[in-house]
Amino acid sequence: MNIATTRFGALDIDESKIITMPEGMLGFEEKRFILLTPPNLGPFCWFQAVDRPDLAFVVVDTKSCAVDYSVRLTQEEADKLQLGEGAETIILAVVTMAADPFAITVNLQGPIVLNPERMIAKQIVLEGGKYSTKHPFFDSASKGTAAAVGRSRAVEDVAAV
Repeated sequence: MNIATTRFGALDIDESKIITMPEGMLGFEEKRFILLTPPNLGPFCWFQAVDRPDLAFVVVDTKSCAVDYSVRLTQEEADKLQLGEGAETIILAVVTMAADPFAITVNLQGPIVLNPERMIAKQIVLEGGKYSTKHPFFDSASKGTAAAVGRSRAVEDVAAV
């Protein structure tokens, strides 16, 4: 399938790599996305809308930026994601980029939870104030190792490009 993107031009993608978000991203109507993993982008990926060339979010697997981060899904959320007992999920955080790498933040309050087996995702909003929409990507302890952070294998398996 060919799709148009503003940042990467025309792309030929495998339709099995399309991620469906029945409820879309908060504030957006688009329901179909692909995960793009361009080389030399470190842990960052693009969550590109299939039907809107100009809409793409920079995202990161939360394993790359928040070691102890966890998301507890409600039964309703798990059902919407068609998750069976013990099913694997990939949790992505939307990134706010900055010129200074240590000013890059991630939204841990509104993660995208992806069922890689079914290619269904849902953005959820975590309550309780434990996580922020502007969590620093690099904390002060990781400044010396910032360049070593890479993408997870699970993200690579799901990526369209």
